[in-house]
Amino acid sequence: MIKIVLADDHNLFAEGLANLLRRKREFSVEGVFNDGKGLINHLRRNPTDVALIDLNMPQMDGFTAIKHIKAEGILCKLIILSTYADEKLVKQAEEIGVDAYVLKDAEPDELAFTIKEVVENRYQFHFEHILRQADSNDRYPDDFIRKYKLSKREIEIVVLVKDGLTNQEIADKLNLSVLTVTTHRKNIILKLEVKNTIGLVRFAIENGL
Repeated sequence: MIKIVLADDHNLFAEGLANLLRRKREFSVEGVFNDGKGLINHLRRNPTDVALIDLNMPQMDGFTAIKHIKAEGILCKLIILSTYADEKLVKQAEEIGVDAYVLKDAEPDELAFTIKEVVENRYQFHFEHILRQADSNDRYPDDFIRKYKLSKREIEIVVLVKDGLTNQEIADKLNLSVLTVTTHRKNIILKLEVKNTIGLVRFAIENGL
């Protein structure tokens, strides 16, 4: 079970995200805070695996909170949640030791997968990868996505598999690790109930991907 806390001063967003994460059996949301001080006080007393932290908060902003957490030696993976797809902010986050950077308009599945990547120490910082988190994809209607329960990232990988790219080539194109691509492919195969790559290619062709 991955223990998660959230710090965000937008209560509706924070509670909504917490409820989405609670639906995942592998996650346990241990607390929701509206500023950095409340987050730090909790982390001092409670072992936590992952903290999701907004940048803009009253009393103590995200970057300041992260610096305090690092200075105190609190062991917890740190993921920034941000509305800003700003390369300077991403670089600053990486420099101070943040474990991942996720845009707030990314899909819930993308955030859940990123949390697992961070816990398993396989997340890779790439600005282009962060931009892709919230890419709109109007080619695939919502009913198609709901029917097959594929995230837009997974659909993107299915298309690249159909195009004949290897895991390494897909990883290079999407700025992901090979292990991440491999994990995505395993998840896709389970969701679509196909047996192998040939089944993925057939699915892509039959659905006009």
